[in-house]
Amino acid sequence: MDKQRHRPVLVELWDMTQRASMRTIAYMNEWHARYAEAGLRVIGVHTASRPEAEDEAAIEAAVKRLGINYPVVVDTDGEIWSFYGPQGYPSRYLFNGDFRLEDIQVGEGGYAETEELILGLLDLKAEPFGPVRPEDSDDALIVVPSAERLGLGSGPYAAGSVWLSVTGSGTVVVNGTSFDVDGPAALEVVTNPVHTEGDLTIAPDAGVTVLATCFAPGIAA
Repeated sequence: MDKQRHRPVLVELWDMTQRASMRTIAYMNEWHARYAEAGLRVIGVHTASRPEAEDEAAIEAAVKRLGINYPVVVDTDGEIWSFYGPQGYPSRYLFNGDFRLEDIQVGEGGYAETEELILGLLDLKAEPFGPVRPEDSDDALIVVPSAERLGLGSGPYAAGSVWLSVTGSGTVVVNGTSFDVDGPAALEVVTNPVHTEGDLTIAPDAGVTVLATCFAPGIAA
């Protein structure tokens, strides 16, 4: 961090198998693209939440696959995670040029507020980016989705979208649609325009393990 003195720094701790981490990448990419030349330093810190997400080659592949355009540090031993003491994935920390903490955001949301703080630290004026999804809007009326299920989560659900945390190699079929799996990842397998009640049928190949079935909120119908 000493090398970043006199410039604001945005740090996000994330995991490639966590669905919420996937949903913040578009914002981190955009802030890096918009404000790096003005002095903002954006840094991702990948800290594995489970053994399947610890492989460095898989992390490097995920960074490329996800199109992440800012530097990513691999927190192999969890030392950075322990230093920050976050409460969940992802966790976002914004520091000013004197290393004073300006903002913390745990989980999704707070995008407009974060960008307004970035603009203030850089003494810039601009229209904030987004929202990427309708439910990201500050005034969105969202509905709490089904709780996360460990492993295969076939059966009734209610959510805006459905995600699978997976590992292995092969395919997984969800409600008749096939998704390729090549290493640990979080895959969006069902996307609904609004909060929807439905049923899931999840059928992985023998080479694929579903670690968790996760649900993201959607806007009220």
